[in-house]
Amino acid sequence: MGWNGRLWRAVLGADEAVYYVSHEMDALSAAERHMLQVLLYGNPRQVKTDSAPWKDWIRDALQGGGDPFPGPVRIDDEWERAVPPFRWPVFAIGLKSVDGRSSDLLSEAQPMLESFTDAVEFQPHVIDGDGLMVAIFPAGTTERVDERAGEETARALQDGLRSEGFVEARAVWSGLIRGFPELLQTVRRFVHILRAAEVFLENERLFGVHGLGVYELLLGVRQSLRQAYVEHVLPPTAVAALGAELEQTVAMFVQCDLNMSETARQLYLHRNSLLYRIERIRDLTGYDIRRFADAVTVWTALLLHRL
Repeated sequence: MGWNGRLWRAVLGADEAVYYVSHEMDALSAAERHMLQVLLYGNPRQVKTDSAPWKDWIRDALQGGGDPFPGPVRIDDEWERAVPPFRWPVFAIGLKSVDGRSSDLLSEAQPMLESFTDAVEFQPHVIDGDGLMVAIFPAGTTERVDERAGEETARALQDGLRSEGFVEARAVWSGLIRGFPELLQTVRRFVHILRAAEVFLENERLFGVHGLGVYELLLGVRQSLRQAYVEHVLPPTAVAALGAELEQTVAMFVQCDLNMSETARQLYLHRNSLLYRIERIRDLTGYDIRRFADAVTVWTALLLHRL
């Protein structure tokens, strides 16, 4: 708050007392302002009267296109006044409601996240935007936190949301993040991974930031190429004749690593019945999915057909 040429800041201390700090608005150098912000904003429970550009940058990343493999993020001089109220390293978790109930997700997740730790300095910071929320967990030193802490926390959070809040959510977790540019890259990865999961892995709920492999690549294929490829591999006559049997058989066969016996068991079919289906697919499409290359070709066309 500015008053009589001075800038006043209110700070909530660990003893619940409110402290006030003031300085002349133009009397501090950039380095001194930076140090003052570090001292003031090291505690997430502080009362801050100025804006938080670092949150805006994360929201922009949430609402962006979700680049599959975003390049390095350049932080300009504005970084000096955008110091976040936590210390590096951190790990992050992205959450998105399966049924679009983003308001329920946020209201249920916020208190649950805060209950994960009693230490004020390790309380998570939550930013939401475009139906997706990101929780940033200060991790302390790398010696104190395992690289897979994000996965364990995401799994526990999902279980709690499902059992206590009756909210079903997809979650994507990161390893340790050691700087703001890396955090922005991670958030953009979250957006892309969750979009790919919605399309191709609708029954799965937990993902790592390392990604979804070929599913991410397929999501980026332009529409004209996608349509041409699908029509070339899967003639309309074949799709009409085989119906749901085509996708069910091919998807399970690939999932079972082209193992006939396991695929038949998963589909509750006799092995000869499965063989009949495979022969019929070959007759109508020209691809024998018992061959790896043919199986991948048909499976990819079926995935692109969903888009």
